[in-house]
Amino acid sequence: MKKNTKFYEDEILKSIEIIEFYVNWMTFADFQNNLEKFDACCMRLQHIWECWIKLGELVWDNYKGIPFAKMRWFRNRITHDYAWIDDLIIWRTIKDNLPILKDLLK
Repeated sequence: MKKNTKFYEDEILKSIEIIEFYVNWMTFADFQNNLEKFDACCMRLQHIWECWIKLGELVWDNYKGIPFAKMRWFRNRITHDYAWIDDLIIWRTIKDNLPILKDLLK
């Protein structure tokens, strides 16, 4: 199957909705104390950023102003420095940035 922009957009939206389902009724304290949800959200965020980077490579001009370098750094940090991930950064990304990304793709 050839991957196109629709494929990556759908993958990102699906992952955002899964993360929303995971943390919908959680507080930050709940999130900090639930290793299973934290791990699952990190895996989904990694997938989102990987898809977003590939999507940007396909249609770079459609996403001017998006900080792809920062997103790549974030993805690499989750992937390669997992022990040093700041749970507050993950929480803020979920609560502050994912709704913006979701709106942008819809």
